[in-house]
Amino acid sequence: MERTNKEELLIEERDGTGRITRRWLHSPDSHKITQVRAPHHHPLPHIANTSNTAAGFVVNMRQILYDAFLPIGYPDSVTPDYLGYQTYDSLQAFFSTITGLLSNRAILQGLGVGDPNSSATYALLLTVLKDGISRVATIVFAYRFGLVIEPECKRYRFLADIFNDSAFFLDLFSPYFDPWTKVAAIVLAEALRAMCGVAAGASKAALSKHFARRNNLSELNAKEASQETAVGLVGLLVGSIVVRFVEGREAVFALMVFLVFVHLGMNYLGVRCVQLAILNQQRATILFEHYAQTKRVLTPAQVASRENIVFWSPVIKNHRGEVVARIRFATSYADAMAADVKSTGTRHVLIKCEGQSEKEGMAAAGFVLCVCEDGDIATVKILLLGDDSHDEANDRNTLKAWYYAILIGRDRQLGTKTGTRKLLGAIPVDEIKIDDEDEKLDFEALREAGWDVKEANLDAFAPRIGMCYTGKKKQ
Repeated sequence: MERTNKEELLIEERDGTGRITRRWLHSPDSHKITQVRAPHHHPLPHIANTSNTAAGFVVNMRQILYDAFLPIGYPDSVTPDYLGYQTYDSLQAFFSTITGLLSNRAILQGLGVGDPNSSATYALLLTVLKDGISRVATIVFAYRFGLVIEPECKRYRFLADIFNDSAFFLDLFSPYFDPWTKVAAIVLAEALRAMCGVAAGASKAALSKHFARRNNLSELNAKEASQETAVGLVGLLVGSIVVRFVEGREAVFALMVFLVFVHLGMNYLGVRCVQLAILNQQRATILFEHYAQTKRVLTPAQVASRENIVFWSPVIKNHRGEVVARIRFATSYADAMAADVKSTGTRHVLIKCEGQSEKEGMAAAGFVLCVCEDGDIATVKILLLGDDSHDEANDRNTLKAWYYAILIGRDRQLGTKTGTRKLLGAIPVDEIKIDDEDEKLDFEALREAGWDVKEANLDAFAPRIGMCYTGKKKQ
């Protein structure tokens, strides 16, 4: 029902997250619209709004800075670990800019700037060689590691800066080498810089995908570029002063060592802040081992605190810290069927699915575990069955395969053997039924703890096997 009085209307504007961005008063008599200057409710500290024009200007400028460098709707539009990572990422970019200036001065000296015995042709040919090697290194590195960067994005984000800083040191020392060694150092530095570009670009894309909550992936990338540009400008200003006053070889070397260690430290702390909710091999191993021991599900934050950023291998240890098993995906069908060179025995294990009839194909289980015994240490190879489509069912089978591989690695006598079947009448497989409900993987508990069980990043190079008799349609 319409009101008959002439009260002013209060209009509120909200962004996509439901946050109030503006308030207006609309007078029915004069049709006058005025903006209500209320305090800006932003998650970061703000200056209370007053009638003072200067204070209002400061508030507006601060809002402009927020909108320029933070995603719209922050913090609701990103994950909670976004600000911590971006803070350290900006700091490492600052120190990297200063290091780059010192390195560039050495590169110019290596190209012959200031050397009367050097020619422009020599510098040009050296530049062509650098660029050519850089392009080849980009192609080779992307071909070899492109598929594993997303599952290991934290590791490759850190390794990218190790590549970059190694290139800085090669550039720094290149003027002091003999001509041929100088060329080799400059070319190798360019190759390392190309590897850094691939690793950093791909890992940043994976991290941005993790941070984005409201289909704002492109905005996050744009805002990150703005942040790096602003930090880079400050770094250029400070670096120009540093380069002007630090010229001695010992002083430059000492400063480079300091800057590189601080740079790597900031990068390490940055990736340490990230709490990925999609399981890769390391996170799955940490999560499933703890679950098998305690029946409690760790959260992404708890698993992140236990992750090893650089050095990790998929091994299972007992309570004394001794390695009892190694886990990996079979690289091919032949790899799964063949015994390891040092193994004393090999058996193939199928985890029987509930409700699966005896007539159903074995592919219904989703995987076969190939256990190769080698004394006290076993190698458990996972052979994935089914099609190559990337759907939720396949990802769940992959998670279950890794979970049961861990259990069998810890206890070779896991479950109850219900018999031996043959895959299409050819491959003997021990069928095991898990009797204890506590040994089964609870996907609902994983989801409640914050894990994304609809996607898994465990099997980057693992093939999925489809089988049939010759001349018949495969299973």
